[in-house]
Amino acid sequence: MKRFKSEIKNFLLLTAIFVFVLFLDIVAVSLFYNHVVNFINKQPENIKADAGVLFFGDYIKDGKELGPNSKYRARQAAWLYKNGKVEKIICVGGYNQRYWKGKPHLMSEFLIKQGVSKNHIYYDSISFNTISNWDEAQKIIEENNFNSIIAISAPLHIYRISCMIDSDSVYYSSYRYRLEKFIDYWYLYKNVHREFISHFLNFVLRDNVRNKIVYTYRVIRMELKKIF
Repeated sequence: MKRFKSEIKNFLLLTAIFVFVLFLDIVAVSLFYNHVVNFINKQPENIKADAGVLFFGDYIKDGKELGPNSKYRARQAAWLYKNGKVEKIICVGGYNQRYWKGKPHLMSEFLIKQGVSKNHIYYDSISFNTISNWDEAQKIIEENNFNSIIAISAPLHIYRISCMIDSDSVYYSSYRYRLEKFIDYWYLYKNVHREFISHFLNFVLRDNVRNKIVYTYRVIRMELKKIF
């Protein structure tokens, strides 16, 4: 009987610790998300730039179609273009040598359907993560003598990009998350933790080391999807 009571107490103690840690985690997520929203809201509204750099998001259907995140980003870029905020759009990312090498750039095709002129779209063909995205974007920016830029991505991602770029001529734009259902909040919760990990990796690893880790992780994830 005493042993049973002791096990109950241990179980309750562990449960209490878990609930407390979970509570702290949710508070941290909420504070970080509010910080990101405030950062986006403080971006100048009347800024006009030579070009927008559109960071790739996700694929679906084994790389044959843009995912919802990518479409949200692309619609934000198209909105900036059609409202005269950017003159050109540079699409970066989405390249995967093992799975999608040689496929047409889906982001640029989507932008054209949104009313962006084909002649006003640039894109790279080798970048696959945030660091390589910006490296390739800079090459296009320098080749075309663009002086001012608006970086465009998802809210959490755009904040990480802003921490990576140190330039007074780069501004930031994003769509808004739709937090209506439980699944929306769960998606946000997971993404905040992904951003925590990415911020940590950016801080402790050099760019080339982090690139190798990210690429290896994505290849393994794709292989696991094939199995399961």
